[in-house]
Amino acid sequence: MKVLLIIIVFNFASGSELNTRRDFVDEPTCHAAALQAFREVDENVEIRAMHIPEGQEMLEGTMIAYGTEGGEIGMYACNPLRSSTE
Repeated sequence: MKVLLIIIVFNFASGSELNTRRDFVDEPTCHAAALQAFREVDENVEIRAMHIPEGQEMLEGTMIAYGTEGGEIGMYACNPLRSSTE
């Protein structure tokens, strides 16, 4: 199984940065990589599952990263690739 990481780091000065990787063999490794990426922005980052209001669509498993002062610094999701070509 391969796992896809979609990560967005919010940068209000220069625009948000989007990155994708699909080289993970399992979801825990993907989550660890996302945490490390956010720790480069704020070493005290806190990761929480995103609350998705009923009726609104969002990528399954979307997580929000919060910085030291409680503001959102980014978001990410780790999902197994479903393509038969992988």
